[in-house]
Amino acid sequence: MKLWEMRYGDEPVNGRLFLLRFIKKIPLIIGCGVIGAALVCACHLTYRLSSEYKFQAEADLYLEYIPEAGSNALLYINEYTWKQLSGDSAIIDEILKADPSLDETTVRDSFIATLKSDVKVVTLQVTNPDPDMCTKIINAAVIGVTEFAESLPEIISVRDLGGASEPALIPPDVRAVRSIILGAIIGVFVSSLSVMVWIISDDRIILPETIEKRYHLPSAGCIEAKNINETLEDLAGEDGLIAASTLPVDRFNTVIDKLLAAGTMVEGKTISLSDTERPGLIDEIKNAEHPIVYIFSSKEHVGGDERALSFLSKLDKEPICGVLTDTDNTLIKTYYLGKKSRFAEESKNYK
Repeated sequence: MKLWEMRYGDEPVNGRLFLLRFIKKIPLIIGCGVIGAALVCACHLTYRLSSEYKFQAEADLYLEYIPEAGSNALLYINEYTWKQLSGDSAIIDEILKADPSLDETTVRDSFIATLKSDVKVVTLQVTNPDPDMCTKIINAAVIGVTEFAESLPEIISVRDLGGASEPALIPPDVRAVRSIILGAIIGVFVSSLSVMVWIISDDRIILPETIEKRYHLPSAGCIEAKNINETLEDLAGEDGLIAASTLPVDRFNTVIDKLLAAGTMVEGKTISLSDTERPGLIDEIKNAEHPIVYIFSSKEHVGGDERALSFLSKLDKEPICGVLTDTDNTLIKTYYLGKKSRFAEESKNYK
């Protein structure tokens, strides 16, 4: 098998690992939900509280309708029709006649007639930023709508019920709870989707068995395993081995120290493949007398590893096995819980 022919995109999704990694990100998702709720609520409150304040005045007119011929039913005007008539020129003209100082556009934008409960009581509403303008329009509307209604054949008489009310400030429609819920839903949804995409597109090696599945390269397991020295002896022999990796020098040296502390026969001489154009690297690899063990890291994406493995393969120096470092041992133990495999048994011996 040519190592450079292996591709991360060819692997099926590991559902168990995906679920465990997603669960691990739940605190982040909850935090994003809280942040989303706070942001949406803040934006909503800022918009609502900064909107123009308006005043509203009302007046009720009692309408006496004629009965329908041959029955006790009334031929009344319904709420939908009153709202349609509110913008009709017939009513607007009557209001303007009652107070010629009013502007037609202002009246159209401010006035509406509706039914709240009783079909015989039409409620006139005027909404405007200027309380004095509210008073002028509502007073004119009472006169104008009375004149208009009395001209209709369905209406016998019109009576003003109590006169127009004083303009009252309309409280802002805040609805903070709804904005908080909406923001939390948006935050959780967006963060969940982002986490899922991130997990699916993440090509890092999280499990030691992935080395074998992806590269058809024997895996010696995780460097934190207590029996890593015995496993490496079984795979690479007892005559010693050479470690190769694309890890930075300081982290590579830390890995070597861990291998030495575990009792492995790793040579002090290592092969750094972070720069495959480095002068003398080819001779260094060809002159390697002991089997090469490649060090993978769970914190690094595999682009550099694949280039390094391809480079070694072209020189007929393919690694004898791979070792995984920088692992999340809790995640690995949970993943192998209840499973029966060599890696499941080894996970019980992680430090």
